[in-house]
Amino acid sequence: MPDNMPLITEQSRLAALQQLGLINTPPEERFDRITRLAKALFNPDIVLLTLLDEKTQYFKARLGTCLQGTARDISFCTYAILEEKILVIPDAMADPRFATNPLVTKEPYIRFYAGAVIRTFNGHALGTLCLLDSKPRNLTVDEQSLLLDLAKDAENEFQLHYLRSLQAEHRRLAWIAEQTANGVLYTDLHNRMVWCNSGFSKLCGYALEELTGKTPAELLLGPETNPVTIQKFRQHVRLQQPLNVDILYYNKLGKPFWVHVYAEPLYDEKQRYTGYISMQTDITERMTKLVEMERLAHVDPLTGLPNRRYFEEKFAEHLAGLQKNDQSNNSLALFVIDLDGFKLINDTYGHAAGDRVLIALAKRLKHTIRNNELLARIGGDEFALLAHIQHDDDVPAIAERIYQVTVQPLNITLSENSSETTSVKLDMSIGITLAPKHATSQAVLLQQADHTMYQAKTGGQPFLIFTDKTEL
Repeated sequence: MPDNMPLITEQSRLAALQQLGLINTPPEERFDRITRLAKALFNPDIVLLTLLDEKTQYFKARLGTCLQGTARDISFCTYAILEEKILVIPDAMADPRFATNPLVTKEPYIRFYAGAVIRTFNGHALGTLCLLDSKPRNLTVDEQSLLLDLAKDAENEFQLHYLRSLQAEHRRLAWIAEQTANGVLYTDLHNRMVWCNSGFSKLCGYALEELTGKTPAELLLGPETNPVTIQKFRQHVRLQQPLNVDILYYNKLGKPFWVHVYAEPLYDEKQRYTGYISMQTDITERMTKLVEMERLAHVDPLTGLPNRRYFEEKFAEHLAGLQKNDQSNNSLALFVIDLDGFKLINDTYGHAAGDRVLIALAKRLKHTIRNNELLARIGGDEFALLAHIQHDDDVPAIAERIYQVTVQPLNITLSENSSETTSVKLDMSIGITLAPKHATSQAVLLQQADHTMYQAKTGGQPFLIFTDKTEL
């Protein structure tokens, strides 16, 4: 390869040649016809239709030689493809580039060469239609024009072959895509959907004509789609990076479904970005199970309230947010609630009746909590409430609200197989501490509230707020 050929151009040229798919293929009449015409018009010793690979010059069609090709480093066509249209060498012995070339000094003793460049539709040089003779000669302007016309015929045949190959490949890919239940689609450089298989159409409920020209965001995103996932999706598309993500979509009827999206960016022969092709796998069943497992891991199975694990996770998040915002007029109040006399209910009526008491109480408490409050069952007969407050004066009102709901009598059935009911009356003790006023550590705050709750119980008070004078 001559030193003046840019590497990036040569790489893309070789890629285009590979895509053409004509290297080492059998002779074809449509190409042989062109060499016969060239022989009849110019009467050279040899006519060649060449393709230049990385190391080899292949002859797709030939007249006047038995060779299938030559090494590229001795080929005249290596220099011809650097020309815009045509390279004419009247006498190779007089040209320093070729005077010592073995094709000149030995069989077939080339003296005259004329090669018209054959290109792809986007300008990559594939090879030449060339004339070779053992005697020096030249081509008139009209003859050069005629050779270029023949080369254009060869170029058209190459492009027709490429388009037919693309059509065949498209049919194969479409057939393959239709054999899978997974969704397959590709988008253009503006992320608009261009094509999808029937698998994706079934997933989302839209026909191809309804999807074409729309972006996935326009039709498939919904209220519960994770904004972080959307941001990740858009960032990868903006940076033209491969994508591997689980996302919640909504079908045409508004029903949510989960898909795993694996997407790869597409590029044309000049390495220009053209869009994405993606595989969409329905993972709704798996994600539903995962969501349910996560929910169960965070829910108390008896009362349906959040459990201690979930409460402590959220407590930590609220504390972190409190420290980050550093707002002096925004505090957290922690209420630890313990039922008084619950053991007596279990001993008198049995544990099954005690469970029904807890269920009924939890139901009542659920109706009392506000949007900025979190209620959880953190032990056998122990509950906790977390509330955002603006002023310390808000705390007694919250505690009183909880207390009044709890002390109202509950009617419960004594057994599952009996309609007999009884009225039970509960009492409770509440320990309260504030963050960041009293502490910023979750462990310390829980300890403070728990200790204060026992002080309230000992002192016969419904609730008590931790103070610096409270002994731990």
